[in-house]
Amino acid sequence: MTVAAKCTPDEEFLSAIERAGISAVELYTNLDYLHNLSKVKKTCKKFSFRYAVHAPNDGCEPELLAELVGELKAEIVVFHDIFWDREWERIASVFGKIKTNVCIENTHSVHEPLKLMRRFGMKRCLDLEHLQMQCAGVFEEAFVPVISQAAHIHLTGYFYGSDLWHTHIHHSPEHSVYFLNLIKEAGYAGLVVSEAKTSLQTYDEFKKLNDFYKLWESKLDKN
Repeated sequence: MTVAAKCTPDEEFLSAIERAGISAVELYTNLDYLHNLSKVKKTCKKFSFRYAVHAPNDGCEPELLAELVGELKAEIVVFHDIFWDREWERIASVFGKIKTNVCIENTHSVHEPLKLMRRFGMKRCLDLEHLQMQCAGVFEEAFVPVISQAAHIHLTGYFYGSDLWHTHIHHSPEHSVYFLNLIKEAGYAGLVVSEAKTSLQTYDEFKKLNDFYKLWESKLDKN
């Protein structure tokens, strides 16, 4: 299991993540970035991160997205369920030729990705902030089997009733340790993306994130 940060494919953010000691990044993209693909690829290839890529929510350009994913050897590409049937068929066709895991993120229900998982063999991106909003908290017995289906995980400092939407996991340390322990117990071994808003995408915040995660890991090793 590896902690990852999330940011746009801009050198300022990627450099801060690298200096903080984090080894994996999920890139936020939109059509503007995909239409400036040469610049984006050049910027991202300056760094030796393990990459995941989040597909744009403002349009459907799977060929350009696949070019970026292939160039960066991204392990994961994440989609929201916002496309028409013919667009999904096009996405499945394009990404069927690339070595990556196509994942569907839950936004309002953990059942939301299932139709695409069944139809196209896509995988689950489990967003734990969204899940907590859906369930008004966490029901452990139902939660662990869902983790075991995940190929990719988004986690924030949010807990039900708080105002910590899109904050880093170290902003609510006790709750995040609880979640990390559950994720580990479920046998998950992929990226855990700390999905924070732009104002928290600074070197200081990324360093605190990495320090928090490494402390959690070190306590596991002692147990």
